[in-house]
Amino acid sequence: MHVQKTAIKEQPMKNRLVRLFLLLAIFVMLAVLPACSDDPKQAVQEKQTASTPASPSSESFLIYAGSEMSGLAPMIMKWAKKKDIDLRIEYKGSIDMMRMMADGTNTPVDAYWPAHTIWFILGDTQHKIKNKRSIMVSPIVAGLKKSKVEELGWDTRSPDLEEFLAAARDGKFKYAKTSSTQSNSGALFHLAAWWVFAGKPDNWTMDIVKDKEIQEKAREMEATVASTSGSSGWLKSKMIHDMGQLDGMINYEAMISEANIGWTSVDKHTGKEVKHKGLIQKGEEPLHVVYLSDATMMADHPLGYVDKGNSAKAGIFEELQAYLLTPKAQKKMIRLGRRNRLLGMDASLADKNAFNPDQGFDVSRVIAPIQPPREEVLTAILDLYQEKVRKPSATFWVIDDSGSMYKNGGKQAVQEAMSILLTPAKARQFKLQPTSKDIHVIIPFSNIQGDPIIAQGNDPAVLEDLMEKVRSIRLGGGTNMYSGVISALSLIKTREQDIQGHFPAIAVLSDGVSKGALSAVLQAADELGMSDIPIHTLSFGTDVDERQLKEMADQCGGRYFSGKTDVAKAFRKMKGYN
Repeated sequence: MHVQKTAIKEQPMKNRLVRLFLLLAIFVMLAVLPACSDDPKQAVQEKQTASTPASPSSESFLIYAGSEMSGLAPMIMKWAKKKDIDLRIEYKGSIDMMRMMADGTNTPVDAYWPAHTIWFILGDTQHKIKNKRSIMVSPIVAGLKKSKVEELGWDTRSPDLEEFLAAARDGKFKYAKTSSTQSNSGALFHLAAWWVFAGKPDNWTMDIVKDKEIQEKAREMEATVASTSGSSGWLKSKMIHDMGQLDGMINYEAMISEANIGWTSVDKHTGKEVKHKGLIQKGEEPLHVVYLSDATMMADHPLGYVDKGNSAKAGIFEELQAYLLTPKAQKKMIRLGRRNRLLGMDASLADKNAFNPDQGFDVSRVIAPIQPPREEVLTAILDLYQEKVRKPSATFWVIDDSGSMYKNGGKQAVQEAMSILLTPAKARQFKLQPTSKDIHVIIPFSNIQGDPIIAQGNDPAVLEDLMEKVRSIRLGGGTNMYSGVISALSLIKTREQDIQGHFPAIAVLSDGVSKGALSAVLQAADELGMSDIPIHTLSFGTDVDERQLKEMADQCGGRYFSGKTDVAKAFRKMKGYN
């Protein structure tokens, strides 16, 4: 299998070259999506040739899937319940899955469902993942408020990347996208842009990666991003909640659809379905799809089995995959905003609610694959993004150093977490390495405030010195994380000039057992004009009050991360949001 890069053909295909290219694209489509067909005869034939052994209820089955898959969970869980299969879905970033794949069969997961084939290519170095097949496809598009699209004239035509970025630079709209080293949608958009900046080459070479002019164009593009995220699904939710601060986002076409009309997921604790309201139900302006004419990538969402020699689990996988590729299941996914074809879907199959033409959705649009970069080039581009090209971060680490953190393991966990960011080798391993312009501010607290510790850049000596200062923090006493956050907000206000051109964020590392009240933080943020600064929270220690940490993140535009079972993993995930 291979990666796909896409370009949209808007004009009628009149010349022989275009016809030849289309025939090649059709050949690639058939290779990549053999079962995702509108042809009932083909789908029936494939269903008949798939193995569908009985699945014993004694076997459990765990899938790691991208967050964008949560809207498909109800149909999958209903299928599993009908089959008496104990099936669980846990949501991971595609790049996290790539790292886990390197462990081969030494993993609890039974199947991976990343957003794109590239993560299998990069991660499955031991070749333990079998039977990889694309289940559906979704292009990476822009979704902007309809009023903005009409104002720019993009409701009747597709802009190219240069026009899109020029409008963003001119302040015509503010958009968000995910991190290119933590989320697939951000990575694919970044690769598409790099290809355009390189002059749309037939082949990717390291010369393209090393080209300083291309690097500068990519840096200028990333500078237009107003907000970032480590997850495509979470970015969709942020878009719904922060419509007053953002005008749109780069995301999967399916995520634009769900943002507009809402979606249903499955609660991982209760197993019950949870309905999420979209912009239309909330009385907000819907997003309008903008297909960039020269920089559109396609996610192919392959499902692959981790072969551990368990025939019962192999049977469950084969039965699940066969079900997902049946015409019935494909039609359900189409109703949920997913495409089943690469080259223009049959418009008669498209659900007018999920693919609303009045919101810019165009299912008949031809999106053709282009040769992707090889592994060496792809890895180099992502490393450049993280170290030089991305918009720099200004992270204000509000670190709990109260007495309880010394008793419940929190103190040691904080040091372990910060070492991931401040140790160059570890940071590079997880693609969290800082840029030369990143700003790091440590604000320790207990019931009193410690002096802030400020550093900048990615020089190893600077980072090691900062890590040593983190180790030497000694406060003890009671806990008031709210006053620590207010101190961070005040410091951001005084350093507004320094953090211009950065992604500012507050990250609270605490066990959450705090005095004070969130209302004081909300009031301070309002008075200081800092209400748009996201506050993420991460729990540490064995005695955690998650309620306070969750409440702060929910109310302050951030996300809560639990460090109960794996502090390092939770920390890496949180850093991906800044």
